[in-house]
Amino acid sequence: MGGGKTRFAVLGAIEAYAGDEPLDLGPAMQRKVLAVLLVNAGQTVSSNQIVEAVWHDTRPHNALNTLYTYIARLRQVEGLEIARRPGGYLFDAEPESVDLQRFRTLLRRARDLPDDDAADLIGEALGLWRGEPFDAADTPWFVQQRAALSEERFAARLRYTDIALRCGRHGALVPELTAVAAEHPRDERVAGQLLLALYRDGRQAEALRYYEDLRVRLAEELGADPSPELRLLHRQMLTGDPALTLLTGQAVPCQLPAPPPAFVGRAGVLAELDGAASGVVVVGGPGGVGKTALVLRWAHDHASRFPDGQLHVNLRGFDPSTPPARAAVVLRGFLGALGVLPERTPDDLDARSALFRERVAGRRMLVVLDNALDEDQVRPLLPGGSTCLVVVTSRNRLTGLVASEQARPVTVPMLTDDEAIALLTHRLGSARLTDSDALHDLIRLTAGLPLALAVVAARALTHPAFPLDALVKELRDERSRLDALDAGEPASNVRAVTSWSYHRLSPAAARLFRLLGVHPGPDIDLVASAALAGAEPAQVRRLLAELTRAHVLDEPAPGRFASHDLLRAFARDEATPGEAREALGRVLDHYLHTGFAAERQLSPHWPPIDLAPPRPGAFPLQAGTYDEAVEWFTAERAALLACADLAIRDGWDVHAWQLPWVLSTYLTRSGHWDDRAASQRAALTAARRLGDHAALAEVLLLLGRGHSVLGDQPRAVDELTEALMSYRAIENRTGEGIAHFSLSVAHARRSDPTTALEHAQQALALFRRAGDRAWEAFSLAAAGWYHAQLGEADLAIDTSTAALRLLRDVGDRDCEAHTQRTLGVVQQQRGDHAAAVGHHRRASRLFRDLGDSYSEAATADQLGDSLHALGESSAAHEAWKRAEALFDALGLPEADTVRAKLAD
Repeated sequence: MGGGKTRFAVLGAIEAYAGDEPLDLGPAMQRKVLAVLLVNAGQTVSSNQIVEAVWHDTRPHNALNTLYTYIARLRQVEGLEIARRPGGYLFDAEPESVDLQRFRTLLRRARDLPDDDAADLIGEALGLWRGEPFDAADTPWFVQQRAALSEERFAARLRYTDIALRCGRHGALVPELTAVAAEHPRDERVAGQLLLALYRDGRQAEALRYYEDLRVRLAEELGADPSPELRLLHRQMLTGDPALTLLTGQAVPCQLPAPPPAFVGRAGVLAELDGAASGVVVVGGPGGVGKTALVLRWAHDHASRFPDGQLHVNLRGFDPSTPPARAAVVLRGFLGALGVLPERTPDDLDARSALFRERVAGRRMLVVLDNALDEDQVRPLLPGGSTCLVVVTSRNRLTGLVASEQARPVTVPMLTDDEAIALLTHRLGSARLTDSDALHDLIRLTAGLPLALAVVAARALTHPAFPLDALVKELRDERSRLDALDAGEPASNVRAVTSWSYHRLSPAAARLFRLLGVHPGPDIDLVASAALAGAEPAQVRRLLAELTRAHVLDEPAPGRFASHDLLRAFARDEATPGEAREALGRVLDHYLHTGFAAERQLSPHWPPIDLAPPRPGAFPLQAGTYDEAVEWFTAERAALLACADLAIRDGWDVHAWQLPWVLSTYLTRSGHWDDRAASQRAALTAARRLGDHAALAEVLLLLGRGHSVLGDQPRAVDELTEALMSYRAIENRTGEGIAHFSLSVAHARRSDPTTALEHAQQALALFRRAGDRAWEAFSLAAAGWYHAQLGEADLAIDTSTAALRLLRDVGDRDCEAHTQRTLGVVQQQRGDHAAAVGHHRRASRLFRDLGDSYSEAATADQLGDSLHALGESSAAHEAWKRAEALFDALGLPEADTVRAKLAD
C-alpha cells in the first residue's frame, strides 16, 4: 500500500495518504461522504443513500447540492477517483487502497494457507486497525457500520487465536486473551480459548479458578450454567484428558480428506457454518456447486474446535458406478476409527448405531457425511448428545432431517462474478484473463458453477496457446455447450454429474424437469409449469417440490421456480422434439390468453384482437382487477418477452405478434419502451410472414406508437401512415380512427400541434359516426392538449372539460389523468397556479395508481413548478424530488433538468 500510491483509511480516523504524506480531505462532513464511498468501494452508491448515511435527520436544506459540492472538492484530492454512474457515485480505484477492503482481502487469503502463514496474514489484517472506525460519526448508518466492522474484527481475533492455539503459541496468547476476556466477560468462546491457553501453559490451577469464577458470575448475572462445550472442557481439565495437550500421541481420528487447493469466496455460507457449534447442518445444492470443497475447507480451518477428532465418509448417494453406502458399513468404519476392535463390533445396525453414540458421547467431534442420498441413510449415523457437530452434504434438501432432527439447512449458491474471477485467476493467472469481455462471457455461460469453471480452467491449462475467446466460442452454442464442459472423466463432466441427479427423479418429475428446460424465461410459476406439463396444478405442485428437494430447481421467490443455465441445457437435451413442441404450444397459449385477460383490465377500451382457443391443458388465468393485472405482468414480463423471442425464432408466428400485443400497454406504462419497440419489430416480421393484413395493421399501429414514445417521430409517422392505409384496406373504421389518433400524438411530439389537431379531429369524426363514446372522449382529450400547445387556452379548457364529462360514463383513468394534466398546464399558462396544482395533483395520483412512471414524473415536475410559483418551496421540492427519482429510475436525461431546479 506504500510506494507513493494514495491509500485511504477508515479503520480509525477517516484519512488518506500519498505515500507517507497525509492528504487534506476537508471538513468532517466531506470526510464522511468519502467514508461512505470507501466502505462501498467498487459499488455505485446513490446520492440519496449518501445523504441518508451522512446526515440522516440533520440534513441541510439543499442536501443534494451540498453533496455535489463535497464530491467536486474530493475529486481534487490527489489519487482520489470518484466516477459518476447512473443513479449515483463510485469510488473508482483499486479496492485494496482502502484499509477496510485490504483487511477483508487478507482474511480471505488466509483461508487457503497453512496455519503459520494464515496467522501472519490475519495478524497483518488486525494491525490495520487504528481505533474506532469513522472518527466520531454518529448517524445510524455509521453506528451500524461501526458495529458490524467491530464484529468482523472480533471474529478475526477469535480465528487468529484458534490458529495460534493449534500452533502451540498458548504462552504468548495468555496476556491478550486475559484482556479480551475482561472486555467480553460473557463470551464463552473467548473463555474457552483462555482456559485452553492457561491449561496448556502449565497453569491448570489458574484455569480451574477462572472457570469457577465464570460459572458463579453466569449464575448470578444470568441464572445460567456455562455452555456444554465449556463444561466438557472443564471435565477434561479435571481428569487431565490428553486430548487437551498438543502432540500427545493419542489416537484421535482425523479422517478429513485434504482441503481443496483452490477455494474462493463463500463468505456467507462459511459464516453460517461458523455459527454451528453442535447438532446437524445440511449443506445442499446442485451437483458441481462445490458443497464438498466448501465443507472440507471449513472443517480444516476449524479443526481445533473438535479436539476429539473428525470423522468423514463419502456416502456415494449419487454415484452411478457404486450403490449408496449402507449405514451399517459406515458405522463399522467409524467404530474402528474410535478404537473398537472388529470382534467387538455388533452385527445389528441398531446395536452399531447405539455403540457409536456411546463412544462419541461427551466428546467434541466433527462428523462429515458427504454426498448423502436421503434421510434414512443419515439417521443411523447421527451421534447423540450435544457436543458433536454433524455436517451432511447432499443434492437433496433432506427436509426430513430439518423437521425431525432440527437440522440447520444451508444452501450453497452459484459463485458470484467476483468469486468466479478469483477462482479463474488462481488457476490461470491474471495474464490469461486480460480479455474482460471474454472473461465475463465465460462466467455467464458456465452459470458460475464451480465444476464448469474448473473444467474450463483445466482445458485452458492444457491448451496454453488458446485465447480465452476460443473457449467462449465453444460454449456459446447451446447445443454443444455441455459437450465442451467435459474434462475426460465422469466426475469432471458437467453432463454426467447432472445426470446422476436426473436419474434419481421419479418418472413424472423427470418429465417435468425436461419440459422446464424448454421454457425460455428466467423463471416460471406453478400454473405455467402446469401448462408445460399439461397436468393439473395440484399434481405439478408435488412434482415441483420433488425437483426443489433434489436441487435441480430453486424457488428464489415464493411460488416462482428457476434453475441455472447448465441444468436447463441438460434438461432441453433430454426432451424429445415432440414433447417439447407440445409443451411449448400449451405454455405459449397459457401466457397469451392470461396476458390478453390482464390487458383487458389495463386498457378495456382498446379494440381486442381475435385469439384462437387455448390448447387443452393451457390453464389460462383471469385477472380480476387492474392491480392484479399489473402484478401478473410485472412478475411475468421477462418470461413473456422470452416467449415472444422464442415464438419468432421457432416459427410460432401467431404468438409472435399477439404476445407483444398483449404486453404493449403494460410496457408503455411501466417505462419499458425499448422492450416494447423490440418486441413489436419482431412482431412485424411474423405478421409479414403470415400475410395477415389485419395482424399487419395491428402491429404497425403499435410499432409506430412505440417509436413515437422513443422519440423517433419520422419513423413513427411512416409506420402509422402504413397502419392507417392497412385499416382502410380492410375497412376497419375503429382501427382507422385509432391510427389518426396515434398520428396526432406523433405530430405533437414533432412540435407540430397544428397537424396533430387535424388528425385528432379526423379521429373524433370517425368515432362519433361509429358511436364509440370511449374513443370520442380520448380524441377530445387529445384535441384539448393540442389546443393548449397552440396557446388556445379557452378551446383547450372547453374540449378537455367535454372529455371529462364523457369519461364520467366511460370510466378510463388513463385518459382522465392525461386530461387533468392538460388542464393543469393550461392553468399554468394562464398564471392560475392554484388551479394548476389541483389538476396536477389529481393527475399525479391517477398516474401513480396506473403505474405510468413517465407521465407521473412529468406531472410531478410541472406540479413543482406551480407550487414554486405560489411560494410553497418545501412542497415544490417534494414534487421535484419525486420527479427526479422517477426520471432517474427510467434512466432519462430529464432527471438532470429537475436536479437543476432542486439546486437553485
